Amino acid sequence: MLRQVIRGAWRYRYPACSPRCCNTTRPLLRRPFSASASQYDDRNLGPGDKIRFFEQDTVSSKERVEVNPDAEDAADRDEIKKELDKLDDDLEILKKGPFDADSPFMKSLPEKDRIIALEAFRKYDAEHGQDGSDDGPGLEQIFDQELDDMIKEEFKDLHDEAEENADPKNVLSTEEESETTPSQGHPYEIRFYNILEQVANEPDTSKIQMLWRWYLRCKNSVPSFLESLSPEIFQLLWKAQIQDQKPSANQLNHVQALVKDIKSVGRDLSPDETLEFIGIVHSAGDTERALQMWEEQQTAISNGEGNIDAYWNLGVRLFAAYGDPQRAQDIAFAFLSRNEGRSARILIPIIMAWIEQGEKDAPNKAWASYLQLRTLLGFDMKMKDYDEITISFLKSGHINLALAVFKDMMVTGKDPSNDSTQIFQKAIGLAGNMHAMSIRAEDVNKISLSALTILPRRFQNKFFYASWMKKLIGMGEVDSAASVVELMFERGIRPDAIHLNGIIGGWLRHGTTYSRDKAERLGWAMIQHRIDTVWARLQPFQESPKLDMPEVSDGIEIPKFLDRGIPPANIETFSILLLHYTRRGDDGMIRYLNKCLGDAQIKPNSYFMNHLLYAELRKHNIDVLWKEFKSMAAYVRPDLETFACLWDCGKLQYDRSRKEWDPEFPSARQLFSLMMQWFSTLNPQAQQSAQAEFSRELYDQITLCFSLSKDPCGTLVSLYAMRDLFGHFPDEQTARMLVLQITRLSGIPARTPRKARRRLFSTPGQKEKAETVQSLLRILESDKAAMLQEQGLTIDQLSDEERKQYQLEILSDLLVSIIERTVGGKEQVKEQLVVAMEEMGISLDLPLLGSG
Repeated sequence: MLRQVIRGAWRYRYPACSPRCCNTTRPLLRRPFSASASQYDDRNLGPGDKIRFFEQDTVSSKERVEVNPDAEDAADRDEIKKELDKLDDDLEILKKGPFDADSPFMKSLPEKDRIIALEAFRKYDAEHGQDGSDDGPGLEQIFDQELDDMIKEEFKDLHDEAEENADPKNVLSTEEESETTPSQGHPYEIRFYNILEQVANEPDTSKIQMLWRWYLRCKNSVPSFLESLSPEIFQLLWKAQIQDQKPSANQLNHVQALVKDIKSVGRDLSPDETLEFIGIVHSAGDTERALQMWEEQQTAISNGEGNIDAYWNLGVRLFAAYGDPQRAQDIAFAFLSRNEGRSARILIPIIMAWIEQGEKDAPNKAWASYLQLRTLLGFDMKMKDYDEITISFLKSGHINLALAVFKDMMVTGKDPSNDSTQIFQKAIGLAGNMHAMSIRAEDVNKISLSALTILPRRFQNKFFYASWMKKLIGMGEVDSAASVVELMFERGIRPDAIHLNGIIGGWLRHGTTYSRDKAERLGWAMIQHRIDTVWARLQPFQESPKLDMPEVSDGIEIPKFLDRGIPPANIETFSILLLHYTRRGDDGMIRYLNKCLGDAQIKPNSYFMNHLLYAELRKHNIDVLWKEFKSMAAYVRPDLETFACLWDCGKLQYDRSRKEWDPEFPSARQLFSLMMQWFSTLNPQAQQSAQAEFSRELYDQITLCFSLSKDPCGTLVSLYAMRDLFGHFPDEQTARMLVLQITRLSGIPARTPRKARRRLFSTPGQKEKAETVQSLLRILESDKAAMLQEQGLTIDQLSDEERKQYQLEILSDLLVSIIERTVGGKEQVKEQLVVAMEEMGISLDLPLLGSG
């Protein structure tokens, strides 16, 4: 198909190469004795004159036949046009694809099969968000992906090169160019050196990839390119390719090709570069080959070439990863015995290698290595070291060892008697300082590992385990935290719902199907336990209803502690699942979860109520949202987030150009009064918390709702109320909303549709009104500045708080002047403001009525 498209496109572009032109049966010459068109002069022809052409067999012949010299060309044009029309039809078929309803392939199918196929294609389009207008793959899907990527890459490089040449900042100076690039070289070389300089200054991934592409082009196109590269250039290329700590297979191919190129020009890698290459090979997964290369490098290291510390460190990591921890340990102790100042953290991969061994005494050897590490590092052991070892023990199933390591981290510097090294020292009867070499796995085996990892009695409580689980969940090791719950059951410590709620939330945040299924299973098991407890108390002789718990997918390993007496769910459990289902838009599970909350006889909290309200807000169900709020507010105390949701809903309610509207939803004044009533019922500490949580976004939401309501009096009262209660002042965004509100007060009916409203706002009349309001605002600002000057002050001399108050007074003057023009004099304005304050449930002292 690709070949057909290319051939069709070629013939479409060059119509002269049509099948008719290439037909070998057609004579290539005109018929004998045909005359060509004469070069006549038509400048003297009149409007009714006509030129006729004749041809004769010989010059002296009297028999002449009238001919049309353009007939054959016209025939060719008609035939070419037919061919082009046919190609257009073929292209349209290709665009629609073979699975179009009217394609020859679909028409060739039996009618029954054709109906089944069309229905399958329709379902596929619906699932993948297609509109159904495109029933088949487009031209971009016909081409091979590899060819498409190659073309994109080529044009991207050409585009980048054109941009760089056009940017004067990327042009090297004469001096720099003479030092870094050849004065007269191949364009590929110049491009390569330019990118190399960029990588040296800023080695990001995209530039490194571009550098490698141009390196390959130079190598394949420029003669003696590799021989012309200096060792410094090769070193820069090498550093660019090995900088990633976790190289991909593609990067390993680049490094191997670079090694081959370096050797092809008669050079060798330095010992340090060889070690880096071995590390790359190991990181790419070929540990056996890396070990072989490491062994071959030992002679050079023995001769004093290269970094000996890096060499032995690499050897320890290689043997540990290869599954030979004993050899790795021998190398590590030989390495550490030569210099005590070397880092003992070289033992960490050995500990991990021992614990991964399936041998019976592997845990004893791992613990002995851990004690050696603790002895060597002492107080220099960091949190990261503890975490790395703890996670390794947990993932291998040795939870008791992981618990002992976590205990050591908790008692470090606080309780030396319970430190694992002190416990071991007392167990073997060693007096004085203990040396790492004296710690042997045989001694651990004799004393018993369980005795060495015993947990002090003061740590045998749920709070100690909860701190450990919290740390693991914060690190993203939720499965490890679940294994800690199993350990709590084994040690007779019953976890609370708060412990399992953290695991549920951690699994849901992980995002995978595997984690989500386990989280839902655990959450619904806790809810079932809660309902069973309630049912046994109220109806002891009847069996409690069984919940429709989510089915377990294949391959999902359910935690063992689900078979134990897990704690019953609390409101936090319901809230976590509610947040999960609202984010997924699963209305059925939200309703079912709300029903189960009633069956469990748990009162919802504000968090649960808020997410129910937000779920309805996302669907723009204003009536359902308000009914839900009124029913739940009778037994749930709202919080500031609840009113933020209601003001969000107000944006839909008060904007009359929208379809969403509920006659029972309160007005902006009533909603503000409701918020003030709630605020007045809070204790002083709760009021301070609400004031701290009151955000700028909520301030703008309230101002916007009053603006949409066309209520300048309510707007004025709300600005001063939010200043006094929450400490917020208007800004430029507030000023823009007020200008828009004042402009909307006239000229556009409330029921005008949104599209028509936008057109009306863009009319010259509305723009003129907005400009008039802006002019009025500027006049008020000038008058206010003049008043300041009379007092010997300027705006720049005001403090931040005074400047905010200054802005508020200007906007207040603007609103008061508009209200005066609407209702009359100042007395009427005062009456209107008093009515607004009463309806909004707020009492304020407004000393600005005389300034309008």
